[in-house]
Amino acid sequence: MPSLWSQVSMASAEPVPLTTREAASGLLGSISLTCWIFVLVPQLIENYRNGNAEAISLVFLAVWFVGDVTNLIGGLWAGLVPVIVAIAVYFCIADGVLIGQCLYYKMRNSRLQAFHRRRSSVETPDPTTPLLGRRFSDSLREGPASRRRSCSSQHRDGHANGPDDTLAKIVEENEVGRSAWVKNFSSVLAICVIGMGGWTIAWQSGVWQPAPQEDAGGAEIAVGAQVVGYFSAICYLG
Repeated sequence: MPSLWSQVSMASAEPVPLTTREAASGLLGSISLTCWIFVLVPQLIENYRNGNAEAISLVFLAVWFVGDVTNLIGGLWAGLVPVIVAIAVYFCIADGVLIGQCLYYKMRNSRLQAFHRRRSSVETPDPTTPLLGRRFSDSLREGPASRRRSCSSQHRDGHANGPDDTLAKIVEENEVGRSAWVKNFSSVLAICVIGMGGWTIAWQSGVWQPAPQEDAGGAEIAVGAQVVGYFSAICYLG
């Protein structure tokens, strides 16, 4: 009996070999997660800089968030690979933050608009308010001499834009196009390298471990997990 128990313990303690298929799955999944991080995080930063999230539909985000939650539930229920579950968790967090931004900026901007409306109603013009502003009166005082000077300066600027200037613009546009292409290619390459590096570190540190091979040709996925997964796909398509 003790020998049998020791054999079972040794068998359970044996490391699971890493197959080429599972390594490719982990690498591609990690690259996919890195891509989604670099896609959604700039949107969060842009909303923060602009102080609004008017370009995003709140209903669309709500439907996507339901799809994220059902995707996470289905992934955990079906026992999918850790990378798929990690992507589902990230989707829930990112879309939840986006929804929070939309609600926060919508409430804040509505309060600011209400404040400006009250302020504009208080500052209504009375009979003593002058009809002409200072800017219009200053333009009247400039006279024809200043207008002639501005026309002559515009005429000189027009002569300055000759063929050499046009050629320089063409060369500059070509350089900008090449630099943009190099920048985009470098960004894609950096994302792939970061994704592969992250998976390699997780594998070497033991955070990510290969799944044991099934002897019966693979485990069956629960029907409930499949239903939840299809519902998640419908939410993403909607």
